[in-house]
This record gives sequence, structure tokens and C-alpha cells, in this order.
Amino acid sequence: MKKNKNFSKLQKTFQNRTIAIFLISLFIVAIFAVRLIWLYNSEYRVRAAEQRQKTIEIPAHRGNILDSNGNILAESVKVNVLYYIPEKISQQQRDVLINGLSRILNINTDEINEIINSDSTVRIADGLKKKQVDEIKELKLNCLSISVENKRYYPGSPSLSYILGFVDKDSDGMYGVEKYYNEDLKGKPGLNIFSGTREGNPIAFEKNKKLNAVEGKNIKLNIDENINVIVANVAKEAYEKYQPKSLSIIVSEPKTNKIVAMENFPRYDSNNPRQGRTKEESNELETLSEDEKVEKYYDIWRNIAISDTYEPGSVFKLITTAIALEENTANEKSIYKCEGIYTDIPGVKIKCIRWYDPHGDQTVEEALANSCNPAYVRIAQDIGYAKFYEYIKSFGFGEVTGIDINGEAKGIIPKSAESINSTQLATMSYGHGIAVTPIQMITAANAIVNGGYIIEPKVVKEIEGKEDKEGPAVKRQVISEETSKRMLALLANNVENGAASGVKSSNYKVGGKSGTTIKIEDGKYTSEKVVASFYSTFPIDNPKYSVLVVVDEPQGSNSGNAVSGSISKEINNQIVKYKNLEDHSYTAGEIEESTVPDLIGLSLKNAVKLLEKNDLKANIVNTSLSDSIIITNQSIEAGTKVEKNSTVDLKADDSGTSLIKVPDLIGMSKSEVNIEVGSLDIEIKNKGNIEEGKVSKTIPEYNEFIEPGSKLEVIYESD
Repeated sequence: MKKNKNFSKLQKTFQNRTIAIFLISLFIVAIFAVRLIWLYNSEYRVRAAEQRQKTIEIPAHRGNILDSNGNILAESVKVNVLYYIPEKISQQQRDVLINGLSRILNINTDEINEIINSDSTVRIADGLKKKQVDEIKELKLNCLSISVENKRYYPGSPSLSYILGFVDKDSDGMYGVEKYYNEDLKGKPGLNIFSGTREGNPIAFEKNKKLNAVEGKNIKLNIDENINVIVANVAKEAYEKYQPKSLSIIVSEPKTNKIVAMENFPRYDSNNPRQGRTKEESNELETLSEDEKVEKYYDIWRNIAISDTYEPGSVFKLITTAIALEENTANEKSIYKCEGIYTDIPGVKIKCIRWYDPHGDQTVEEALANSCNPAYVRIAQDIGYAKFYEYIKSFGFGEVTGIDINGEAKGIIPKSAESINSTQLATMSYGHGIAVTPIQMITAANAIVNGGYIIEPKVVKEIEGKEDKEGPAVKRQVISEETSKRMLALLANNVENGAASGVKSSNYKVGGKSGTTIKIEDGKYTSEKVVASFYSTFPIDNPKYSVLVVVDEPQGSNSGNAVSGSISKEINNQIVKYKNLEDHSYTAGEIEESTVPDLIGLSLKNAVKLLEKNDLKANIVNTSLSDSIIITNQSIEAGTKVEKNSTVDLKADDSGTSLIKVPDLIGMSKSEVNIEVGSLDIEIKNKGNIEEGKVSKTIPEYNEFIEPGSKLEVIYESD
């Protein structure tokens, strides 16, 4: 009995202890549970999740660039891109690859072998069409990979490449509008933030979030694509015809200085900016090192319309004239004498374009129309050093215009009025000894015709979501509206009666000024290399457009009127037609015509006499002071009918050697030949049936040049 009591007591004690241990354990578990719950909701949990956090950038859609009419000039598109990934392939696979790419992409075998032999991934082609993608997939080659990528696309390129620029592989703007307005165009990338496993799979978590990308803004330009196409087509033809070193054309609205068109030649393709602009340049790039290529690319991408300087030549006489009228140091009827060569500055000879037949006394109106350098030297001297310098600064030379494209140059002018010597003042009066950019020149010339206002040139019209309430950015008024009106009349007279006749039209009134700058080579001026330029504006009574054409080192004809004037006229005519600007009330009056004679091979003296006999004028750019120099080119082809008093621009051989051009004797009898060559200093050697036959051939042949006293073999044959 006692044992049972003891056992019962022991059992009860054990149960109590078990319960106590259980309760204590339960309490401890509860504490740990509470602690775990606290930890789960604490910063440690957040930190752990953040360690697993992944962020993926969501690219923003780059904004489009549009012309003033809403036409797309630049856009981002999805394209199929084909890559070659290096790996060992069998001969059979190699054959499949070569035959396939040759057939599908029209790539030659040498290029494909070069791709196959590459040690790194090669981007073969982009912009693949669906049919091409399907055919490439059917090749079943692991070494070929097709990916869908964003690409900036320029539908009209290479037109407007120097305005638009291009983007790099990260879609950041490089040059042009793409660079200047990069922050507006690129937008802001979005972010996809989530917690993930090691494999990258998302884990549900309240901190996961997605920040949507902000699309880039669309930008509308002042560029009118239709006008720019006109400019591009005319410029392309001119570049092929004159084969210059370079050519630059700007079209603007003079009252606002909005840039309506801009083209440079040679030009690059914004869709493929690292390709040479010409075949020769492409071949050159293949021979260059990587560092040399980079330097060459900078040269290719440089916008010469805003970055390159040149001596503006006689177009700058517009500036000198405007200063004189504004300061009242001269008026349209003031008389300035031309003696052919200005020699008042010791050791300096300044030649008029008509040094062989000086203008004599002439008014300012006539001096501008005649483009007489000696007269302008005297006009500048009357203005004075201080005032002349003050005005060229006010017209914006020596400072950037502020155009909204990167890379603008300031040009070169004297440091101060005090630093200008008498020779510099003299040469600056007609645009030598000063270096300007095309954008500076058209901005200053626009001020002359728009009422006197220097206005910041503008490429961009509007940015999506932003309002431009300011209008044209007027910097200052440099001449009065009255002076501007007087200058318009002088510009019109230049075209009607002067050396700027290259843009004359019977359908509308136009004003203009040509410029021909003889370039310096090896420290000397040479008429073999010139810059031919022309500024025109129309309609002259209410200018809506202005055009500046600058051609560096044209071949053949080389005067501003003949080369750049003809280019400008074609552009002007097409813009007038496109914008319906014909002046139906304007009549040019009854036109009397003359026939242009053949002047090639004649001495300058005889060529001028022959032109005057036909009621025509001569204009020549030359460094020689001899009137015996031989004419080698004329701007208007012999036999062409033109309006009386028109100007024929001539180019001559500076050497002064008097050569004789072989006349056309084919089909003539002996007596006719004697009459034709009687006045020429050549020796005739007749062969064949001289008495009864007709000339069938001459040695040298017709149009070739021979020296005086040379023999000309004339061969006769009977019918």
C-alpha cells in the first residue's frame, strides 16, 4: 500500500515536471517565434530582399525629328540585324553560308570569307526584310544570329545629314540637331525593379515596382524638306559639273533668320556615317590606322556651313556699302574714281576686275554694280578705321551667331581698330583679309535686307510640349530700316545692270551680289584657286527667302556670278515655283538679244573687244596685269543668245603666253581656208587634192591650241 502511494506521488511529480518543462519550452518557442516574426518584418528582411534585388533599364523611345510640314526626317525603328558568331564550321556549312549570304544579301564571296575568318562577332547587315529573315533561318546555321534592335533611321539621308547629325550605339546624339537637342530627344529610361532568384526569376515582394520610361520629345524644324530637296538636287549637279573641293548652300527667311535648307557637298550619310563620302575617301579610310580614322571622321562630320571660314570677297561689299550709307559718309550718287589699279598705299597694288579698261568716275551705285575694288578702298577710307571696325563687330563677324547646332566657328577679324593698318582696311572693304563662316555671312546679309536686324539663326521650330513665345531672337539693330530699303534697291540694280546678272529672272524681282575670292597658296594669291560665292534674296520688294552659295575651288568657270550665281538662280526659280511667288505684274521690258561669240583662245584684249562689239560685258578673275593673257574658259557657251549687256565671265591662262586655237576648217576649199587663217600667225602645210578637194582633216585638230608660228597640216580630199 505504501509502495503504491510512493509510486503515485512519484508519478504526479513527474507529470508536474513534464508539464513545467513543456510550458517552459512552449514559452521559449513563443519567444523565438515572436523574435522570428519581428525579424521577418524588420530591416534585415528588407536587406536580404535588397541583396536579391535586380534592376533592368527600360529604354525610352527617342523622339522623332520632323520638318516644318510634319514630314519625318529622323525616327527610331525596329530592325532585324544579322550577326556572324565565330565558331568552327565544316566545309559543307561554309559552302551553305557562302552560297546563302551571296544569294540572300547579294554579298560577294571575298566579303563572306573575310567575315568567316574573323575572330570576333561581325555585324553583317541590318534592316533585313521578313523574307530575308526566313531564308536565313532556313540555312540552319548556328553561327548566324538574328536579333531585333532599335535603330535610328533617316528616310531622306544623305540629304540634311549636316543638319540632323546621327546617334551612337547608345542612341546618344552625335552632331547636328541629334546632339544639340539630345536631352529633349532621348527621353528618360524606365526601370523594372524586382527581387529575384539566382536564376533571375521574380519573387513576390511589396518593394517590387516598375518605373515607366518617359518618351523623348518630338522636334519640328524650320527646315522645309521640299526646299531642301531642291537645294540638294541642284547642289549635286553643280558638284559633279564644277568638281570643287567643297560646296555649301544655305536657304533662310531673312526676316526671321529661320534656316529653311542647308546642304554641303561632299556629304555623309546619317544612316552610315562612318562610310566615306566619295569612293576615293572610302578607299582612303581602308588604309588608315584607328587613330587616323577618328581624325578623318571628324573631318567628314564637320559642318562647313558653320565651322569653316573663307574670305567672302565682293559679297562683303554689301557690308561696306551699308556702313557708308548709314554713317552718311557716302550716298548712292557719291562719285569714286577707278583708274584700274589703286596704288596710293606704298608697296601695294589693288586691281579692279576691269584693270584693262578702268571704270573712271562712277557713283556708289555703279561701283557696287561694277564690283570695283579701288572704289571700295576709297569708300572704306572715308568711313574710317574705328567706325568700320565697330560695324563689322555689330554685323556679327568675329563672334558666333548662336545657331542651334554644335561646332560653330567665330571667324577671324582684327583684334581692334587700332590693330588695323591701311592695307588691311583697304582689302577688308572688298572682303579680303577677313575670314567668315557661311552662316555669319548670310546672317549679316539678311540684316541688310530685313530692316537692319541681326537675328540669331534658328534650325528648330518647336519642341513637343514647349511653347516658343519669344519669336525671332533679335540681337540688335545694326542699320536703320531706311538704309535697308536703300540697300534693297542697290541689290536689285546689281542684278538688272551689274555683275550679279547670274540670277536675273523675268518672273520675279531678285537682288544679289556675287563674290570671287582669289585664294592664297604658298603665301601668294593664285587665280587658279578661288572661292566663288553669291548672296541673293527675293522677291526684292518683300524678301521672303535668301540664298547663299559658296563653292570652294570650282573647275572650269570660276567667278561667283558664273558658278554660284547659276546655282542660286536654279534654286531661286524652283522655290518661286513651289511657293507661287511669281510676280505677274512684273515685266522685264522688251528684251534685245545678242549672240555670245567664241572667245576661247583669244587674248583678253581681243575677247573684250569682241564682246563689246556684240553689246556684251566681260568679267574676269585673274592675278595677271597683262591684257595678252589667253582666254581658256567662258561662262556662256558660244552661240548662245542672251540679253544685251549681259556679262560673260572669263577665265584666262595667267602665264600670258599667246596661244592660237585651231579653227574649224573641215569642208572648206583652199581659198576659204586662206581667208579663215589669214590673220592667224600660223604656217599652213597643205596635203592631198589641194586644188579640187575639200578639207577632211587638220593636224592638230579643231579646238586644239598651238603656239604662234606653228605648222598646221591641212589635208584635202575629193568628194
